[in-house]
Amino acid sequence: MKRLKLILLGFTGMLVVVTSFIIWLLKVNGITEFDGEKHRYQPLVSKDDERTPEFEKGLDIFLNDCRQCHVTKNKLHNYLDGVVDEYGEQFVAMYITEQDSLIENMNYLALAIKKEWGNNTSNHNFKYSDEELSYLIEYLK
Repeated sequence: MKRLKLILLGFTGMLVVVTSFIIWLLKVNGITEFDGEKHRYQPLVSKDDERTPEFEKGLDIFLNDCRQCHVTKNKLHNYLDGVVDEYGEQFVAMYITEQDSLIENMNYLALAIKKEWGNNTSNHNFKYSDEELSYLIEYLK
């Protein structure tokens, strides 16, 4: 009987700890309610983003092609925020359109990015016109 009480006490304690951890995790990630309603995807645009026609066209390209893997450029955990400033427009353009070639030619920066973010099977090899690519880069800035 005493052993059963200890088991129940341990189980209850573990349940409290796990529940507290889950609640903390939800709060940290900004999840406050569960309504079961699916919300229409809205990419996050910061107050600093200038909504030029080029930016809007880049946003459309991002929504059609990139959001399958990249939720948005400014999310807390998303690595696209500041990517153009960090790597430069020319490299980002090459990484979007010729990632497989960069990897095959052992480009150290492309290899480092793949290593840091996982060597998944999805490569960026989009076929954009120069104009479309400049729109996408404008959005990513």
